Amino acid sequence: MKVYIHFDESAVVAELVRKLNAKGIETIAGRGQPAGAVDAWINWSREPLAPLPGAQRSYNATPWLTDPDDDLRIEQVLQLNRLRALIHDGPRRWPIAVWPKEYQVYIWDTRVVAVQRKVLTMQQQRDLVKGTHLTSSFTWVEHLSNWEQERLVPLALRALHCLGLDFGRVHLAVNRSSGPVILEIDRVPVLRKRLAQAFADTISEALATTGSKEFTIGSDPEFMLALLPGRKMVPASRFFPRVGTVGCDNRRAFGASDDLPLAEIRPQPVSSAEAAVEEIRKALQEANQLCPFRNIVWNAGSEPFPGYPVGGHIHWGGLPLTAQHLRAFDQYLALPLFFLEKSESARRRRNFYGMLGDFRVKSHGFEYRTPGSWLSTPQLTWVALALAQAVALHAKQLTRWDFVDPAFQEAFYDGDRAKLLPSLKTSLAELYAVEPTARMRKLVELIWYMQERGMVADEAIDIRQAWGLTAGHQRYRHVPRLRNQFSWVPNHVMRL
Repeated sequence: MKVYIHFDESAVVAELVRKLNAKGIETIAGRGQPAGAVDAWINWSREPLAPLPGAQRSYNATPWLTDPDDDLRIEQVLQLNRLRALIHDGPRRWPIAVWPKEYQVYIWDTRVVAVQRKVLTMQQQRDLVKGTHLTSSFTWVEHLSNWEQERLVPLALRALHCLGLDFGRVHLAVNRSSGPVILEIDRVPVLRKRLAQAFADTISEALATTGSKEFTIGSDPEFMLALLPGRKMVPASRFFPRVGTVGCDNRRAFGASDDLPLAEIRPQPVSSAEAAVEEIRKALQEANQLCPFRNIVWNAGSEPFPGYPVGGHIHWGGLPLTAQHLRAFDQYLALPLFFLEKSESARRRRNFYGMLGDFRVKSHGFEYRTPGSWLSTPQLTWVALALAQAVALHAKQLTRWDFVDPAFQEAFYDGDRAKLLPSLKTSLAELYAVEPTARMRKLVELIWYMQERGMVADEAIDIRQAWGLTAGHQRYRHVPRLRNQFSWVPNHVMRL
């Protein structure tokens, strides 16, 4: 393994070079191009450089900004991705002067390298407000709390992803009333002894993780239930258990209620898209036995009911989680499915869910969470899963990421199909180029045919009919459950 690090200042990476060489990874650094072929090329500079031709992997080589010091533009991109940021002009624009907690999160290719934390007590905060001199420094965090792991780490990862970065430092602040806020993004963190060792350990581990064509594909697409006539929402928890092949998502209905409105199926993971479709069919048949009523329809899509977005998360086992894979899923999976969604409801869903590069680590691997629910028809289901399989197989060759342009990201979140259409055509052509088979030709032609004719996911259709499932003869009589409604009278709860 041979690594080349391109740098602005040698002192920034000198310790890292020594640590990597000590681990047996041949590492050289310089300001120009490497003299010979290298396996990995790392851009540890502020220059927006393109990937190095011939390198198996290039890091921080997405030249999305001509000026990486343009804090205002960086802040705008973060906010476009629903991330709270106060980078432009520094934190002085915030109405408070003191942050009770601050974090420095160091990331390498979706892996947390190290975390530093600074905490101020209430007395220290009062002293700072009064102008009393106080020195408070960051300390290393050995173990993250559940809240830090679930809130701060994903936020830092998403911040780097939407900027097209593979590694960097994310400076966050937390206020009790406002939650996490991004204060700084540093694409060239300075590495001293301890941090250099942490980066060397993480980089060596990442480089040793080789991609395999042996992986499994699973999913947990969601849908909702509606009572006819009138299309009144019926909670899925009335029929389905919480766990199992057929179950419910943990999101609760609006109001103080124990009802779980979203149903989801969890088919067995398999090795191909065709097998995955059959597993989904089996899961839907099981769900039909639990909810066989003919006056209830099952709806999928992006938002079958206002305020209730649904997703079509795709799960991976045995597939390395890398920034390269996430960008490929954005470009070659989420973008084609964007044209097969109902535009208005998909746009509303992306206000809360379905951000670029949205993923979650699981015990079996990870899940990609950007697409809406593609469960409306077997045809659309096969398109989604076949795309996912193809992208996973060829992620190293599928290097395009048009979301590098902030205007392209804005068009994606706004549902502007006209602006994204040329990119779709190019992406489908590249998919066929890396896999010129009859199956891939059928897939790309089907996607183009569907988008040309406006064949988007129908959120009003009963997916049971589309999947050939027969409803029973009995009718369901819906009885609303009592809900707790809290009154303004202290210690008093009304039952409605």
